[in-house]
Amino acid sequence: MKEGKSVKDNRQTQDPSEKVELAKKIANQSKRVSTGYANVEATIFRFVRFVSSLVDRLIFSRKYLGLVSLILAILMYLVVNFDAENSLFTAALSNARTLTGVSVTARYNDESFELSGVPTSCQVIITGDAANVNAAAAKSGYCLMDLEGYTEGTHTASLTATGYGNNVSLTVTPSETQITLKRKTTRQFELDYDFVNTNQLDARYILGTPVFGGDTSRVNIRASQDTLDSIAMVKALIDVAGQTADFQQEAPLVAYDRSGQVVNAEIDPNTVTVNVAVSSPHKTVPITLALSGEVPAGLAIDSIQMDHQTTDIYAPEAVLAEIGSVTAYLDASTLISDTEIIAPITLPAGVSSADVTNVTLRTTMAGAETREIEGINIVYRNNNNGYGAVDVEGGTTVTAIVTGTAANIEKVSSSDIYVYIDVEGLEPGTHTLPLQVEFAGNMFVKCSLDRSSITLTLVEPE
Repeated sequence: MKEGKSVKDNRQTQDPSEKVELAKKIANQSKRVSTGYANVEATIFRFVRFVSSLVDRLIFSRKYLGLVSLILAILMYLVVNFDAENSLFTAALSNARTLTGVSVTARYNDESFELSGVPTSCQVIITGDAANVNAAAAKSGYCLMDLEGYTEGTHTASLTATGYGNNVSLTVTPSETQITLKRKTTRQFELDYDFVNTNQLDARYILGTPVFGGDTSRVNIRASQDTLDSIAMVKALIDVAGQTADFQQEAPLVAYDRSGQVVNAEIDPNTVTVNVAVSSPHKTVPITLALSGEVPAGLAIDSIQMDHQTTDIYAPEAVLAEIGSVTAYLDASTLISDTEIIAPITLPAGVSSADVTNVTLRTTMAGAETREIEGINIVYRNNNNGYGAVDVEGGTTVTAIVTGTAANIEKVSSSDIYVYIDVEGLEPGTHTLPLQVEFAGNMFVKCSLDRSSITLTLVEPE
């Protein structure tokens, strides 16, 4: 109550000059709004009068009478010939789908002609009502090239889509293509063979030479002259996957050009009966051990035991006859203590398989010791001229030094050591020749000589 009374008192005490000034502002604002409305109204009236005057001049003027008549005639034609099904509005409601990779079928006399140039696939655009388009797209349609009645030569042929129904519009791309018909002829070819899927044949089995049933050695191929000229070979493809015994099968025949590409041609017959012998020749051979590298200093191999001593190897008979053993290799530089090592067996060329492909080696190591064996005679090898020797430096014997474990070097005798010089092709005179040694003792013992060469004079025999 006290606050409301205070407001009333303020209004009563307001200056009369302020009230006059406020009234003037309100009057001026009202005048500007009224003037604005009047200007807009005048502008609209002027525009309407301008348009009305323009229409009058166009319609009633001789100058524009022809143009107006033409526009009215076009409008009347569109109204009379309006087709709701073909209108732009209806077209906006239609649908379209594009099918790619549609198969192409050619209809022609394949008994007499060879056809080339036909595309492997085409594109079909289906348009129409959305429901009809979807139904057509779900059908197994194809593109047809109808060449019935065409003769030999090059022609431009059309492709049409078929199998999609009659309620849609169909557009084929390409709509036409150039094809060539060539008249067929027949030629005979020698029959060869290839084994296929050999990676699925056990390596222990050997395939014999196939025998074609019915003494079939030649086949007829019917194709155009150009195609026949391109054929280099005809092969029976014999599937050997999983075969372990003699078998018979119907092998398909395939023609190839000189580059090994398949030639599409009519082969008569298109298969051949083949008989193939399957064998598994094998031989039992010993497994030998070969060392490479040097045992670390201060050590020697005392013994090595193998878990397998022999293995059966599989190969053609001629290959087996040349093989006496197989070898497992061990790198001696890796031996620093007693150990167990798995070593692979190296198979000779021509061997397809072996029952044992790895051996387990149990090695025993010990400290290395040396022993000297004196009085080893030097032998003259390839002394075909019967030369004698004089002035032999250092004498005709050498000292052998054997290194290994104590147990192994103790077993070495002079008969295990063969020292020689090779005098083949030498003339009489003084020569310095390398001393060569062959050691027949324990393979874990290393044998060397106290000197590496010898100087002597060769003389003619008396």
